[in-house]
Amino acid sequence: MTFFEVFCANTLSVGMTTIFYVAAAIQLFGEIPYKNRKHCRDIFNSLMLYLFACAFFGTIFYKTGLFAWPHNGGEIIYAYISISGMMLFLRVMYQKPYGVCLVTSVFIMILHDVGWNLADVFSPKKIYDLSLMSDRMEYMFLEWVVIPLGLLLVILLLYKTNARELFRQWEEQKPKLAVLVFLGFYPILTQIIQEAVDYSARDIGYNPATAMFFLMVVYMIFIYTGREGLQQKRIEDQNVSLRQQGAYIENLEGLQREVRRFRHDFKNMMSGMYLQAEEGNIEAIQSYIHEMTEDFDLQVGSQIRLMNQLANIRVTEVKGLFLEKMKTMQEEDIHWELEVLKPFEKTRIRSTDLCRCLGILLDNAMEEVQGRKDGRIHIMISSQNGYTTFRVKNTLYTSLDFHKVGTPGYSTKGKDRGIGLDNYKKILGRYEKTLPLTTIQDGYFIQEIKIQEA
Repeated sequence: MTFFEVFCANTLSVGMTTIFYVAAAIQLFGEIPYKNRKHCRDIFNSLMLYLFACAFFGTIFYKTGLFAWPHNGGEIIYAYISISGMMLFLRVMYQKPYGVCLVTSVFIMILHDVGWNLADVFSPKKIYDLSLMSDRMEYMFLEWVVIPLGLLLVILLLYKTNARELFRQWEEQKPKLAVLVFLGFYPILTQIIQEAVDYSARDIGYNPATAMFFLMVVYMIFIYTGREGLQQKRIEDQNVSLRQQGAYIENLEGLQREVRRFRHDFKNMMSGMYLQAEEGNIEAIQSYIHEMTEDFDLQVGSQIRLMNQLANIRVTEVKGLFLEKMKTMQEEDIHWELEVLKPFEKTRIRSTDLCRCLGILLDNAMEEVQGRKDGRIHIMISSQNGYTTFRVKNTLYTSLDFHKVGTPGYSTKGKDRGIGLDNYKKILGRYEKTLPLTTIQDGYFIQEIKIQEA
């Protein structure tokens, strides 16, 4: 066969493998995030580059005999080329850290080997003489029917076992160096285990038990690190919940003290008003009532209104977050308002992720108005018409590059800042039908999260 004929055949074969890789990545990471047209072009260009590069190197290895090296040396080198290319492609597609992309590309390769071995069960014949029509037809049936079915079965297993949630938990813990090194040596370790398990692997080039063994090892790593991280997060969430409950109780106790204090003042006011009533001084009575109303509003009324707004927040974690931030703002003498238009009972975003996002927005707003007497923060929660909206609006004092807001490293607060809004966007990027909005209006900086619940 000529170089061009081999290249065309390799392109078709690599194309099928690439489709599997992309499908598996979507099962693990979720839908490909749409940012802009440039990002879409970058994804397409990197995909085409990966496809043709793998086909080109595969053709060179085949024509020069590198695939015939002892101990599958050529296969190992080609596997590293494929892993590196897929790592870079995942980096462009999902903007994940290189370590996560490396582990994911190796894991997907393991899944591909498993699917390929599942298909190989139905083809006991290992060597085909493509010069014979019968062998050629059998090989084509295996290559274009049986193997795709085996790969499709692996994708279905990923979907049915909810691998995305497990993978997300592991990803949040960040891959450890030992895991990166272990998986980085997958192609080499595969060959060692193959030859250790079955000496005939030198001839046939694989052993079905090898991919299954590595899949079980990697799955156990994901399970262990995911559960370890989940347990640590639960402990942290419990500590946060305890602090929030303490803030809630402290706020209720403060309201109770204010009511007692006003009750004492109310008696004195009523005594003074009684004397004015005996003298028939209507203006003095009206003045007393006006002062009494203002004092009530100042001492108790604002607290009661705030508690009424908080009562409309039925998600305990979110209510606790606002209580904790409210306490901080009261200590720093920051003027703020909370408006909950309708009872907020649930949302499709996990409460821990929602609290992280709202905490980032509130912290940024507090930093902006801190120490400013005329600084204002207004928080609004709306749950209606199938949408939940969270809006944090604060007085803006600093000038900023609106188009760079949320990009890593950009901040008006100085060097080594700007991480919060970047994390905020990454968290929301995990969820579909969630729209973050940033705008500046009438001297206010406005951050909004709009969630389609239906």
